[in-house]
Amino acid sequence: MTFCQEEAWRRIYMVIGRDGNALGWKERYKVAVGVAEALDYLHNCCDQPVIHKDVKSSNILLSDDFEPQLSDFGLACWASTSCHSTCTDVAGTFGYLAPEYFMYGKVSDKVDVFAFGVVLLELLSGRKPINSEHPKGQESLVMWAKPILEGGKVSQLLPRLGSEYDDDHIERMVLAATLCLRRSPKCRPQMSLVLKLLQGDEEVKEWARHQVCASEEYDAMDGETFPINIQSHLNLALLDVEDDSLSISSTEQGVSIEDYLQGRWSRTSSFH
Repeated sequence: MTFCQEEAWRRIYMVIGRDGNALGWKERYKVAVGVAEALDYLHNCCDQPVIHKDVKSSNILLSDDFEPQLSDFGLACWASTSCHSTCTDVAGTFGYLAPEYFMYGKVSDKVDVFAFGVVLLELLSGRKPINSEHPKGQESLVMWAKPILEGGKVSQLLPRLGSEYDDDHIERMVLAATLCLRRSPKCRPQMSLVLKLLQGDEEVKEWARHQVCASEEYDAMDGETFPINIQSHLNLALLDVEDDSLSISSTEQGVSIEDYLQGRWSRTSSFH
């Protein structure tokens, strides 16, 4: 990594507030819209759509004026013409992995949508996706934020940035994060809709409000038995909380979640 890249990488932590010097809301929202534009381009505007597969804050580089650039395409793949493809080797970063990808190796553009939802929560809260220093049950950013989002207590998500908040921007980011983090990939929106929501489209905002208020019974894995809920999925990250990539050799093959959690998992572990 060059010096310029190190500086650009560091600036994302200034924006989300993890270096003790959080920047303002304007910069946060600019990053959110810019990353959404990048993902929309990859998913919908390329001649052959691309799935990034490793969307996370440390893969977002920022220019001097805080224009974001999505980087590190080492895990990227071409999007399948079907709804999803399946891989036997799951790679990515705990805290950002969509449950269908982690458990079954199912890959679609919706894994990027899920990860973008986590990035939105980081921008809103300044918290890491996984942090073992938080109280028990609050180590996962997604699981900590979920009841706050459901209860409408958005102010609990936000760091102290004075009075510069834009209420409309906050609502749009909260709506986008809530929809992007749905368990079922079919219930997550396309990035084109997420981008329109963040760019200020009023019709999409009303649509998003309706979707968030809809019953969670629609957020179920269609035609599948999902052996692990999102709480357990994210709790696996607490076995190794370093913000690095992981590699899992093959997807879940009959190993119970109890056996998995009782063992001390490492990045070289295999399911056989």
